[in-house]
Amino acid sequence: MQRGRDYNTKNSPELSEKKYKILGFLIILFALSIRLFDLGERVFHHDESVHASFTLRLLETGQYRYNPAYHGPFLFHSTAVVFHFLGINDTTARLIPVFFGVAAILLLFLLKKELGERGVLWSAFLLSFSPSMVYFSRFFRNDPIIVFCTLATVIGGIRYLENLHSPKRYPYLILTASSLAIAVSSKENAYLIILMFGAYAGIYSLYRFYSDWKKEKLSLKKTLILKISAIFPFIPEVLLSGTLFIFIVMLFYTSLFRTPETLFSIVERAFSHWMEMHRIERIGGPFYFYIPILLVYESPILIFGTAGIVHFLKKKGENASFFMFLSYWAVASLLLYSYLQEKVPWLVVHIVLPFGILAGAYLGDFFSRAPGQRQKNLLGTENMNLSGTDKNPTFETKRSRAHIFVVGILVLTLIISLAQCISVNFYRSMEPDELMTYSQASPDIRQLMEKIEGFNIGPETLSISVVDPENLYWPLPWYLRDYEKAAYYTEPPAKAKYDAIIVPAKYRMYEVIPEEKYASYNFSLRPGKEFTLYYNKELENTEEKRI
Repeated sequence: MQRGRDYNTKNSPELSEKKYKILGFLIILFALSIRLFDLGERVFHHDESVHASFTLRLLETGQYRYNPAYHGPFLFHSTAVVFHFLGINDTTARLIPVFFGVAAILLLFLLKKELGERGVLWSAFLLSFSPSMVYFSRFFRNDPIIVFCTLATVIGGIRYLENLHSPKRYPYLILTASSLAIAVSSKENAYLIILMFGAYAGIYSLYRFYSDWKKEKLSLKKTLILKISAIFPFIPEVLLSGTLFIFIVMLFYTSLFRTPETLFSIVERAFSHWMEMHRIERIGGPFYFYIPILLVYESPILIFGTAGIVHFLKKKGENASFFMFLSYWAVASLLLYSYLQEKVPWLVVHIVLPFGILAGAYLGDFFSRAPGQRQKNLLGTENMNLSGTDKNPTFETKRSRAHIFVVGILVLTLIISLAQCISVNFYRSMEPDELMTYSQASPDIRQLMEKIEGFNIGPETLSISVVDPENLYWPLPWYLRDYEKAAYYTEPPAKAKYDAIIVPAKYRMYEVIPEEKYASYNFSLRPGKEFTLYYNKELENTEEKRI
């Protein structure tokens, strides 16, 4: 009798528990190392400097008020704690994203039952050096937090339903509620994730209700009563988890209950602001905006994640409902973020996450049923092939060729993705032509600060004016944070004499100040933003001038 193809995603007997733990540890160590290495080297992005300045103000004055343009309070409050204990600089500012970026990979190990050991390891491996995941885990923004909370919500929800009639369910309910609360306290796309997951839960519940109604052949009214009565015992704990959710959200939005806010005003401001940004297409782009980013940087995740959708939807077996949800999550994320007219590279991580899990699950399943692996597994089973009826040389040859083809694509795309990860994170992290480096500040900022710090008067006394009609002089306020007399204007202040002044390069300052007394230094703030520093020549270090 010919055996069917084995699509089992359960743990292969060839992978021992010790080997699984060692490989898992090495992947996490690699993920942490690549995110921490030279973390402060890249100049702060415009958004990073705004977030860091808000955090510094919160730490020094305790002042915070929610502004949806700069997202939720969790990032500011958590980083303020880091600043307090570890100091204030570019590296420490990025530690919270690093922590949540690595923690999200750790969470994958809680899906061993669904993905299998090989699936977990492959998913963790792919996401550990995913160029976008690494880049934005080294970036002082909220998205790594949302990635972690999204995955934690999924895991908490799955395990809660799995233990629905056991006391073990309570920790998972707390995990789900607190993860959603931190997500809502971090960034407004948390509402989109709730909507996306809620839509799936609603559709699935209606499907189950309809199926049970038809199968049990009861009246619609009686079926409805039975379903409500089954849900009723769980309402108190759901309400309590909702209370926990609201408490955590209000804790952060009121800055530890120091600022008056209401839940309604928070949600209303978030929706009204971002619906307006979508309407005016503030940072618009084509529907396919994320496809080139995925193709250039995330080819193994995109290719094998798509293959995973097809594979797991075709197969009807254990964990089919999980993979159906995972496929919905991946496709819905791609479509939703492609539709929204707020196109920025960091949102790609929310697409990469479900595709990365699918890609890992597919590869884990593929290698557990690869020709060589299949032969090894058969050695430990009953000998069912003595008659020769179970052998099909043609099928095995085709299977072997397909295996070689898939492995070839995998190796090629992994090499490309790893090279892109190293390039975009450590060599071209500030290059304007990289798709990932949207509006990134120029490395010229480092040289500018060296120039200013080399003046013969310190930050307590140096008077420096920064001028930009559009008020887009960031990240300069972050790097000039220790200069007590730094001031910011939309046009040059009416002064007869400046210590130093930074203006757009097109300004003809030598028509206002004497060229014989002031030197100039040109630099790029970011692509399309050229500036000039004019400074009194008396500020130059006399010893350096003699050299």
